Amino acid sequence: MTETAEQRTGQYDFPFSNDLIAQEPAEVRGTARSDARLLVLDRRTDTVEHRRFADLGRYLTPGDALVVNNARVVPSILRGTDARGKPIVVNVFSPMEDGTWHCLVLPAPTAVPGERFRFGADGEVTGELLHEESVGVWRLRLEPGGVDVLSRIGQIAYPDYLDKDPEDPEYYQTSLATRPGATLFPSAARHFTPELLGSLEEQGVSVVEVTHFIAARWQHGYLREWLGQDVEWADDEGVDLPRGRAGVSLPFPRPERYEVSLRAADTLNERRRAGGRIVVCGTSALRALETVADDRTGRVWPGSGWTNLILGPGHRFKVCDSFLTNFHMPQSSELRLTSAFTGAPELLRVYREEVLPNGYLFNEFGDSMLIV
Repeated sequence: MTETAEQRTGQYDFPFSNDLIAQEPAEVRGTARSDARLLVLDRRTDTVEHRRFADLGRYLTPGDALVVNNARVVPSILRGTDARGKPIVVNVFSPMEDGTWHCLVLPAPTAVPGERFRFGADGEVTGELLHEESVGVWRLRLEPGGVDVLSRIGQIAYPDYLDKDPEDPEYYQTSLATRPGATLFPSAARHFTPELLGSLEEQGVSVVEVTHFIAARWQHGYLREWLGQDVEWADDEGVDLPRGRAGVSLPFPRPERYEVSLRAADTLNERRRAGGRIVVCGTSALRALETVADDRTGRVWPGSGWTNLILGPGHRFKVCDSFLTNFHMPQSSELRLTSAFTGAPELLRVYREEVLPNGYLFNEFGDSMLIV
């Protein structure tokens, strides 16, 4: 059964205070990443335990596989000028094998095929719009190219709900972040340290890496600061986005690149054949796996491509037995996805009776939840 529009909004609401948003990472608070709190929900017994993330091994057994997203966040917000010297902002995402990027451009009327931009203090990096891939989404070629150039001309798209940017950009990366190209943070894996991952592997748990490049979403603060002008906004699936040139609301989630290697697929299939569980960390890794898994058998096929898969109540998971995620804001798409494992009423009950009263912290610098 699919959700109605009314269910997608009111059903996923709960009392929330912004004080529950973790503003600083564990390192700044004087603790380790793995010291985050962990709420464990057992769907079979309908029981809840309150632990620390470092206790995760208690709930995994030899033969299990832990799936994590190894995407690395890049400085994706590029401030520059167009051919007429007027300010523009470009948000790049989803790098292609030929070195080009997908991107959003504001002001939107600036975006036409062949338009050239200049970035950097001295305009030393040029960009050319090649063509429009879909409404409001363009292909951009940078010269010089390569991921490294973004560190010179770009800024990480930190979320607006953080009062200030992290002191160290590495705070906004996971310990597995080896594949540059994500615009946003695959935050569910932030709590892992190399030591914790090593102990899980010694325990007999396979750590399986997949890549899912989380795509761009505009944020109000950058536009106010850099463009100094009003833009027309649309609310699509709970996320504020600028409208395309023709006033058409941009889709969310927009297609995002994923890669599942032969090694990753083989390991997951072998573990399942031997009776092991597949524990998926984070919504992005989950969407990548559900995209490549066989509908009938649940077999994971290697491959790369694009997905805008939306998961929610009623979805039959093909490859995920347990789910590890952070705590999500009311009415968010991530909260709806998480409810596919429990049902919306049960998940909201846990939030109201266990998460909020016990002061769990939300979002990327907050705490974690394991659903078994």
